[in-house]
Amino acid sequence: MNKLYIGNLTENVTTVDLESLFKEWKIPFTGQFLVKTGYAFVDCPDDNSAMKAIDILSGKVELHGKSIEVEHSVPKRQRSRKLQIRNIPPHLQWEGRK
Repeated sequence: MNKLYIGNLTENVTTVDLESLFKEWKIPFTGQFLVKTGYAFVDCPDDNSAMKAIDILSGKVELHGKSIEVEHSVPKRQRSRKLQIRNIPPHLQWEGRK
């Protein structure tokens, strides 16, 4: 999968900002950046380019004062829906129901 999700963006980030950032770090991309409020998507030509973007940029590079997140884009239907429950008192026990 070569489509990337770029998150934690400020609302004033533009396609030009993202193109400049990828060019600065010599990370190849194909097509246009699809920029929404707070996040964007872009395609990379191959898995090596996608992994390079994730390794170099995610959590390590700031854009407009915010550290960006870069990860593989996962279609909604393939996302897992996990529920985590915390702080359950020890006297309560799990009961499986069918």
